[in-house]
Amino acid sequence: MTSRHQVLLAILLTGNALAFAGVDPITQMLSALLVLWLLLDARQPPALPRAARWAAVGFGLLIAAQLTPLPAALRTLLQPGFAEVMPSGWASLSLAPWSTLVAGASAVVAGGVALTAMRMAGSRSGLPRLLALMAFVCGLLAVLGLAGESRAPEKVLLLRSNTGGGDAYGPFVNSNHFALAIELGLPAALVLAAAAARNLGRPGPARQRAAVEGLAALTVAAVAAAAVLRSGSRGGVLFAALAFGLSLPLWMRGRPGRRWPWAAALAGLLVVAAALAWTRVPALRDGFAELLLVEGVEGNTRWDLWGGTVRSFARAPVLGSGLGSYAFVIGLDRPATGTSVLEEAHNDWLEWLSTTGLAGAAVLALLAAAVAGGLGPGRLRRLRHELRYPLAAAAMALTAAGLHEVVDFGLQIPLNRYLLAVWVGLVFGVAARLDSTRERAAAVGAPVADEGADHRRPEAAATGLADPDPRSEEDAGART
Repeated sequence: MTSRHQVLLAILLTGNALAFAGVDPITQMLSALLVLWLLLDARQPPALPRAARWAAVGFGLLIAAQLTPLPAALRTLLQPGFAEVMPSGWASLSLAPWSTLVAGASAVVAGGVALTAMRMAGSRSGLPRLLALMAFVCGLLAVLGLAGESRAPEKVLLLRSNTGGGDAYGPFVNSNHFALAIELGLPAALVLAAAAARNLGRPGPARQRAAVEGLAALTVAAVAAAAVLRSGSRGGVLFAALAFGLSLPLWMRGRPGRRWPWAAALAGLLVVAAALAWTRVPALRDGFAELLLVEGVEGNTRWDLWGGTVRSFARAPVLGSGLGSYAFVIGLDRPATGTSVLEEAHNDWLEWLSTTGLAGAAVLALLAAAVAGGLGPGRLRRLRHELRYPLAAAAMALTAAGLHEVVDFGLQIPLNRYLLAVWVGLVFGVAARLDSTRERAAAVGAPVADEGADHRRPEAAATGLADPDPRSEEDAGART
């Protein structure tokens, strides 16, 4: 039976996918209320990794420090480069306090999504449902993008006038942001397809179900890949391919003789995607030479914008200018862009550094360390495919997003933040599941082993079959 928190998460992600990627204030407010409901519905606080707990505490302290009124002398010491524009008397370090409050609240909402995903991933039945939800959202976005392509950029979802000035694609007013959403959803479809392929060796109804699920997942993957190609996002294609290549060793166990079916399936998927996007491939190819160019900023490249962002960081290197304040302070350091208004750095990591300083960089490093701890290659490759594939997909999605945001600002779109948060929660949920199994094994004096570690007979492991498990509880761990 599907739990209430799973239904609410599905409503949150699907609703944001349909409601213009969640950028409207009313949609963001409704999403926050849903997340509040999800947090209140949780039965107990999750067992976050220690580094993640420290990151959460550090983030709270950072926002508090940026919003707390301080005397001018202390603010001048912490933000020497902004002394000439500081208000006198007592004021907050943030030069845009309301924006800092809103940005902090948005991060808390994303954290609530991650905790809900962690709750789902920590259960045996919840993990496949979470992956199915991500694959469904990916397919939905791809279909919406392809359906609206003929009217872009005049309309968003064929309904809303495009007042954002971008190249609308699906629910996004920027094809690069659309591509990031697909990068975050496509790995889930690949997991379902790979798992279905492993189950094709089972007899009877299980084999039929695996065939149907595999075909559906491959269809979603092919359509999503074609949508990215047709959207013309150079970064989307480049970073998705690079992330898949970097994460590929995590998917495989090292049986060379069995790799050719996977290579053939991947080649077939790429052929189908390229055929669906054939008419747009030449334009995409020509655009790769201009990857670092930015339209509408008087000939400046991303290098120029990044230089201004670094100069802004140097004005307040310890605590930054205030989370969410970039658009209000970059005017002091931006390159000459004529009448164009510069609101983003086109590099989310540099913008984070500029607005939160070294303290924010430490918070981000702690969170990255917590995620990396759950994706250690040595540990991951010992797991059965039921857990290895989702973690490999998480590595692929997070790597693609991390690389893409070096040249873009797609994580400032609510839907993309929520999709990223789901993968972070999945990593933490699986890690907590493994830790729980080891604790139970130690409590009863049994040999300690990772949950999901493949201890089956070689012939059983070769078929990809899982041993029957007599336990039926939702939160039961796998065998030790």
